[in-house]
Amino acid sequence: MRGQLAAALLLGAGLLGSGIYLWRHPRSVAEAQAGESGGTSDIAGAASSGSPRSSVDAGAGLFIALSEPRILGCHDRGVRITPADQCDHLSPVEKALSNAVEQSAACVPSSLSGTTIQYVADVSFSRHKVSLLLPRSGRSMHDHKVLLSCASAIRGAIATLALEGIDHEHARYKISVTATYRPAPTTGG
Repeated sequence: MRGQLAAALLLGAGLLGSGIYLWRHPRSVAEAQAGESGGTSDIAGAASSGSPRSSVDAGAGLFIALSEPRILGCHDRGVRITPADQCDHLSPVEKALSNAVEQSAACVPSSLSGTTIQYVADVSFSRHKVSLLLPRSGRSMHDHKVLLSCASAIRGAIATLALEGIDHEHARYKISVTATYRPAPTTGG
């Protein structure tokens, strides 16, 4: 009887573990894009829903498609957190982040086309600082050398952003833009 109970517990734990793994496992770019159009609820899907905002020639046979900038969260000092849908938009910061990602598109080699990177700007008005984050859950690229190169180029572009004249309701914001690097379309002829 104890052996059957132990086997049942092991089987249950295995099924639960495999279910959790399948729910949280990294997805391929094709699955991620299909999930985005279906309205998934994970961070990557929330960061880049719908059709891309723009598609820019990154050179070297690569195009970059950017999502609309998204506010992931905003808050003031203390424990109260404002839901993302109630945060005001910081258009100058959103535009600066999108432009920085577009300008640094050449940091991804054409051999890594089809990958996605989520860039998150952490804007702190109390510290007068803009930081850049690359969350693991929002990217399909795992080449650390390329990630560091892209992050360095974008940090350099947004580090000089002046926050003094920007209207805002909260002290801190997290703004996301997801970039998908695709191969350039071939022209027949």
